[in-house]
Amino acid sequence: MNKMKKILERKNWSILLLSILITGLISCENDDDSANGIEAEHEATKQKLIGEWRLVSRTIEGEALGAEDFSYLKESTATFNADNTYELVYIERNGNSSSTSVLAGTYTVDDINSVTLFNSTPGIELKDDALQIISTTSDDEAQVDIFLRSDSEEFADDEESNGDLLGGDEDNSSNSPGPSYDGSAIIAQVQGTWEIIDVSDECQKKNTLEFVGSEVIFTQNKKTFNRKDLLEYDVSVSYPLQSDFSGVVTRGFNTITFDNTADCQFIKESRLSYLVQDAETILIKESSKLTFKMIDDTTINLIYEYEDKNSNEQIVQFVYTKT
Repeated sequence: MNKMKKILERKNWSILLLSILITGLISCENDDDSANGIEAEHEATKQKLIGEWRLVSRTIEGEALGAEDFSYLKESTATFNADNTYELVYIERNGNSSSTSVLAGTYTVDDINSVTLFNSTPGIELKDDALQIISTTSDDEAQVDIFLRSDSEEFADDEESNGDLLGGDEDNSSNSPGPSYDGSAIIAQVQGTWEIIDVSDECQKKNTLEFVGSEVIFTQNKKTFNRKDLLEYDVSVSYPLQSDFSGVVTRGFNTITFDNTADCQFIKESRLSYLVQDAETILIKESSKLTFKMIDDTTINLIYEYEDKNSNEQIVQFVYTKT
């Protein structure tokens, strides 16, 4: 009987030891799994971070930076490398010129979508597709800079055929007509409003030319706009864009209306000066890329010449008729 008891005790003891060993192994495996999981999450954040980013917005105490200051700042970039080094290049307004400051060092991913920069005080968070850098100004005010990846769809070129004519780096060269041509008859003929024809896009159908004296008001409509359009006209808006965003910007001879609640969210009105070169050709003083050709008393062709990404000359034409 005692012998049987001892056998049972040894058996129970062995089971206990085996249970402890299995529990330890499971615990170690769980710890390894947890560590591996955290490492994978950190690596995912790092891969999301690596690359070049463009600044799209700055707010100070919740207020967006003004267009004049933002026109310089929007050229700022942030670059994060696979070797855990970074560089922040800020280009800011300094009177009537710009000044450049560079912050560089190493970074560490310390949590999901959270990064610490060394040799710098700002904190960084990845929110959705945006990089948010939080800091304080010299006046101890909260500053938030928003960057988007340079290859973001937010910066995609507008592939609509109407695009944004006279957008980008506008050609401000002054065209001049032939020295002896009297264009008074053409000027009298073109006065009034002209509407675009032979287009299918509902917003583009609203495009008009209005000749008033020696000026022509060229109105363009697009269904949507993107971050590239906002940056083009120095508009600093937080990311993501609010659902009821609207604003009006005047720059040079252009007035641009953004309204993402409208059927046509982008409206650009350009007030241009024109010169009559000959019986068929009307030149635009503000741009050598844009000309008008008189087809007959009620028809004008708008001709726009530009270079594409591959530096190839391209020409687009639109037909307008007098109303």
